[in-house]
Amino acid sequence: MDTDQLPKIAILADDLTSAADGAAPFVARGLMAWIGRGDIPRQTAAVISVNSGSRSASAKQASKVVAKLTAQLAKCPLLYKTVDSTLRGHIEKELEACFKASGRRSLVFAPAFPEAGRTTVNGIQLVHGIPVAQSVYGNDPVHPAKHSALVELIPSCVKNVTLLDALTQAELDTQIASIEDPDSVLWVGSPGMALALSRRFMPTALSSLSLDGIRSDVLIVIGSANPRSHRQADLVPSTEGVKLLRGPIVRMSDSAQVLRDLAENAVRELETPRFGALIATGGDTMVAILDRLHVREFEILQELAPGFPLGYAHLEDGRPLLLAMKAGGFGDNDVLVNAVMQIRRSTHLVQKD
Repeated sequence: MDTDQLPKIAILADDLTSAADGAAPFVARGLMAWIGRGDIPRQTAAVISVNSGSRSASAKQASKVVAKLTAQLAKCPLLYKTVDSTLRGHIEKELEACFKASGRRSLVFAPAFPEAGRTTVNGIQLVHGIPVAQSVYGNDPVHPAKHSALVELIPSCVKNVTLLDALTQAELDTQIASIEDPDSVLWVGSPGMALALSRRFMPTALSSLSLDGIRSDVLIVIGSANPRSHRQADLVPSTEGVKLLRGPIVRMSDSAQVLRDLAENAVRELETPRFGALIATGGDTMVAILDRLHVREFEILQELAPGFPLGYAHLEDGRPLLLAMKAGGFGDNDVLVNAVMQIRRSTHLVQKD
């Protein structure tokens, strides 16, 4: 990689939150990043990240779209394929398609994200010490985790692979910094790898944008069924300037219909000019809303918390809209409250009487 120029970093993700939180650590170090939904973003930036949308597709469809997008990104010096830190999705099929189309000679697989409690020990992916397939993610109603062992997800076409254990981010940073010939590597991991790669390739952080607080309202949409998301939502006070929409924690009915109804309710709210920011939990939730808003690409501005990126888009009528998204299982219980305060540059939220 030419260190005299800003690195050209390409990220390929299977869902929207992964595309955004894969780019966010590079933005924190001063690079510009744009996210494309289903295609390469039109904007020129040091970091481009593409959501293939393949996690919700069939395995055959996922392989096809990943191969196509990888071929378009393969000339970028740094190629990073994200995977969910709980190993959900068509990982083996996508890695096979991505590796073949990338032209890379080796693969480094490190899905640990220690800041969110996702660690790797002896090649087993854990969530707060529990193998992911035995955790709550193994019972995910839409995308269950079926594997805990990393080796089970490596396609046979990959002959040169390095699997990284990590209990801490510092440990992951050190290992990734030591790997030679990085341009020949297909990097595969979760936000922990994104952090490590950003620190390796941007050892001196540039100044990044500072968000000005908005005065307009914030809409929070809880589409994830993960209990952690609902605990976070429970702490959001009923206050002026914040509106909360949420799906049921127990999906007794059609999950797809629940998501459609929630997205349609959100879009109806966003048709009024009172809202300047949208926070959504669950990648499928934000995708469903952006589909209805016809937003196909947006810029990443910063991270509100690890794995919780904030972006910026324009709606069809020209109105700007801040977009914050996170996976359902990420964050402390007060992460949504803190996110709203950061967006509005408040020190606290006042409960309505």
